Amino acid sequence: MCSRRIPMIARLALFRFAAGFRWSLLRDDISLSYAELPVLACCMVSGLCDSVAFNATGTFASMQTGNTIFLALGASGLPSNMPLLWLRALVSISAFWAGCFTFSKSRHLAPQRKATLSISFLFQAGFILTAAALAQTNIVPAFGEAFLSPTPSHAAEAAHLANEDNPLALLPLALLAFQFGGQIVTSRILGFNEVPTNVLTSLYCDLLSDPALMAGVGANPKRNRRVAAIILMLLGAIIGGWLQRSSAGMSAALWIAGGIKVVIAAAWIGWRSKAVPVVEGKVGV
Repeated sequence: MCSRRIPMIARLALFRFAAGFRWSLLRDDISLSYAELPVLACCMVSGLCDSVAFNATGTFASMQTGNTIFLALGASGLPSNMPLLWLRALVSISAFWAGCFTFSKSRHLAPQRKATLSISFLFQAGFILTAAALAQTNIVPAFGEAFLSPTPSHAAEAAHLANEDNPLALLPLALLAFQFGGQIVTSRILGFNEVPTNVLTSLYCDLLSDPALMAGVGANPKRNRRVAAIILMLLGAIIGGWLQRSSAGMSAALWIAGGIKVVIAAAWIGWRSKAVPVVEGKVGV
């Protein structure tokens, strides 16, 4: 009898906790204290995904500067051995634009609210995990490769180029680029402009031109975030590269990246709430 009551009590407690949590805490804005940590984790996601996108399609999913150059080179028919590179670059740029535009609409829905951030990252995770599934099942051969070699044979290189030109390769590329638009929008919404999560060019400039570059560790948090962003993006790309050289392949890097986004989405739910100002004895006035 007692053993039957315990699960019932546990379910009741869980239900009460979930009900209260859903209607109160999820409507709170997050505290920005340490909120840069999930944003920095996104830098690793960028490294993981771009290492896959570049090896699979010759383009990037997050860093759109390179894609813009690839698109421009297409006007002159270059590079000659990748005639459709411009098209893949255009798809990535367009999907990224669409992601930025779509996710930016969260500004009208309490953008720093726990629920808003969590849902945003769940959607981002869903796009990455869909791309991972397409790679894992080899529906898109360009993203399903493994055992990549730094010195491939002519046959392997020809097969890889054929996979790149397969129109199906545009689907996971677009999915990844779209959610990266949402990722950089989130870094802006949270006010961490020094960590764009997608690019390093401006970050390098801001870091090296910082007049307080050599300040103590606790004296320059923006400098610290920039350094961490560089390290994490490098680390993500390095891990992604070695995974692709192993039997795990490209899909493993995408599964990990999607998993990181799921963890971030869950973290926003339990994040500390922003303190509500109290004026003249009234809360929120």
